Amino acid sequence: MTNPISQFGLTDRVAVVTGASDGIGRELAFGLASAGADIVLGSRSVEKLEKVKAEIEQIGRRAEVCSFDICKLDDLRRLKVFILDRFGKADILVNAAGYTVTKPAWDVEEAEWDMMLDTGFKGLFFCCQIVGSIMRDRGYGKIINLSSTFSRSIFKGRSVYGGIKAGVSHLTEALALEWAEDGIRVNALAPTAVLTPSRSTVLQGELLERILARIPLGRLATSDDLTNAAVYLSSPASDFVTGHTLFVDGGWVAGS
Repeated sequence: MTNPISQFGLTDRVAVVTGASDGIGRELAFGLASAGADIVLGSRSVEKLEKVKAEIEQIGRRAEVCSFDICKLDDLRRLKVFILDRFGKADILVNAAGYTVTKPAWDVEEAEWDMMLDTGFKGLFFCCQIVGSIMRDRGYGKIINLSSTFSRSIFKGRSVYGGIKAGVSHLTEALALEWAEDGIRVNALAPTAVLTPSRSTVLQGELLERILARIPLGRLATSDDLTNAAVYLSSPASDFVTGHTLFVDGGWVAGS
């Protein structure tokens, strides 16, 4: 019998993380690197990505920076060339790039709608397609899409975001079905509010109280909560898991 602990390592794996300059994307990139993966860091902010790259290199892993706009297909095609040039493969893709506006549905403007949809759904899909084609050629890969508890249980003011995340979870199932024959496992992570450094100033006061009241375990998610789940879905330990949305939410959805 294989040692179960050995199945969680990511040594010699290459992970591509979008939205890696800040927030959840940054935390996931660092977490996967800590588990042994080398990382392709992607977002529009080169300066921020370079800082993440330096932090990853301090723990002895390799990181490469590729600046791109996930809403632009030409940029994603350039990302594919970059990955093949620098690493020759991609074992893991984490779609963490996102954009959201919190306001009543009556007040959502077309430009806000377009940015949320283009970033969180269109860009995510084509990133799966384009980076996933590298995995298809090798017959193996892991794709993790960032969904949300709002895909199942919503707050006022998050109508479009919640709709997009519900779509992400459903799309994840569809891609898992189509791409299983190519050896590609496609899953989603659905966190509740995550206490990252960039969100600590936002998650306060009345908003924090509202969120905590919905979480049976009585606290926000930490970066470790989410990265541990991402390592599992990225590793051989989850090779028989596909088409699944894993809620890392302290019981939010169950309690709702």
